Amino acid sequence: MIDATTEHIINDERRKFGPRFVQSRRDAEEMARRFINQHLGFMTTEHIIELGRLFNQHEKAGRIRFDRFTPGFTGAIMAKLGRNPRRFNQTLLPLWRGSIEDALKVLSQMLRDRSILPGAGSSLPTFLLYLRDPERFGICINATMDGLASETGASYRADSLDSYEGFCTDLRAWRERHGVTPQEADAVLSEMMRRTRPDTLLSLLDAGGEVGNNGLFMGSSTEAKMTVEQVATSCYLPVEQIDEWVAALTTGMRQAVFHGPPGTGKTYVARLLARHLATSAQHIELAQFHPAYSYEDFVEGLRPEVGTEGVLSYRVRPGVFSQLCERAQQAPDETFVLVIDEMNRADLAAVFGELMFLLEYRGEPQVTLPYSQRRMSVPQNLFMLGTMNTADRSLALLDFALRRRFHAFPVLPSEDVLSRWADARPTVNRELALGLFRMIRDRVGLEVPVSPGHSYWMAEGLDAVAAERIWSYQLRPYLAEHWFDRPHELEQLDTDIRALIAERN
Repeated sequence: MIDATTEHIINDERRKFGPRFVQSRRDAEEMARRFINQHLGFMTTEHIIELGRLFNQHEKAGRIRFDRFTPGFTGAIMAKLGRNPRRFNQTLLPLWRGSIEDALKVLSQMLRDRSILPGAGSSLPTFLLYLRDPERFGICINATMDGLASETGASYRADSLDSYEGFCTDLRAWRERHGVTPQEADAVLSEMMRRTRPDTLLSLLDAGGEVGNNGLFMGSSTEAKMTVEQVATSCYLPVEQIDEWVAALTTGMRQAVFHGPPGTGKTYVARLLARHLATSAQHIELAQFHPAYSYEDFVEGLRPEVGTEGVLSYRVRPGVFSQLCERAQQAPDETFVLVIDEMNRADLAAVFGELMFLLEYRGEPQVTLPYSQRRMSVPQNLFMLGTMNTADRSLALLDFALRRRFHAFPVLPSEDVLSRWADARPTVNRELALGLFRMIRDRVGLEVPVSPGHSYWMAEGLDAVAAERIWSYQLRPYLAEHWFDRPHELEQLDTDIRALIAERN
């Protein structure tokens, strides 16, 4: 990453956090020091959780927040550390009150043997060293190490004292070069990590794109049109697959539904394909269907209005699809796309109404709308991309008249996608991610509609702690709902998953 881009990110972060960016963090760090000095040696589980809260305290745009290192140091992680307060206190004493040389020796042992304080990882001991001397030491969080690596070209791993000291040396040099305080470094480097992707995506990120929670590029409202190759690279899919979908849409029906189990990236793929089809990001609309979504929301309906004298009246208001059709008709040389998320959650036959006819016969045929009595048609330069979760409802249950008017593009759990994603991220525990995906896939079955997708494990900096959190709070509750009649199998899978996480840690 070039310095000009780094300076741009630094300025963006300073504007985003506001004038108390540095001071609020210094204040929180000083409170953490006082808290440790007061309670170390006698910390209870409640004290340990409160310590994590202080580690996470800062301000953003004038408001106090507790998410500086989230998900690090959060309540669940600190509660796990607090299961054995005696061990916690014994481990922290030399890190905090011993000499720096002694503290580094303890850190070296903890980096080699994570069982010394299970769940502490590298972030807790390095944060204690940082609190002792912020100018000398850095905090080993995957996002900060990856962010620094994006500029230096080095690879940082928290697996030995030598690697940690090398990270600290490069971090000090980077801060001095850019005039960044220790309190700013983690926020700036994390943002650098989020904006850093394979070379083929750098131009997109420079245009102001967003990165989703799964570490994938999400685009921005000002982004230029994407090529097929860029879409494929962003989705970790073969170019041939994207080409095939585009050909189906541009040579036949101009609407499609991406269907598959949860966590396969259906919405993500639909949004990026829309970036390729639309001639401008401003020509893309997003609609979220739900059980209360109606024809009046989508096409047109009567809406009450209260006049200046309190008189109630009703007027016809066009829906999101009618408005996009009108825009497309007024700009025939442009291409527009409507993305409908979770379209099967609504009563589709009722929502679409006479669009059943118009979607099949584009252009000239018109129908008269019931409220406004105006004539309407669907132009050729408008595409419709929907997503459907097969865990909620099978594609076969959709109204047949509607189903035959949409291409059905399957997006299934894919080991290849997960593998390509992990290959592009050297700090991700690749074998852990793939091992967990395979175990769940094999137990549930790849062809089963509820089989969880690959994107659950596409978490930046995936390690044992993150993997356990994903399993405990996302996948296990999800499978418990669908395996209500198979509790023994779920318990066995739970045992095997946790054993695998421990083995690959």
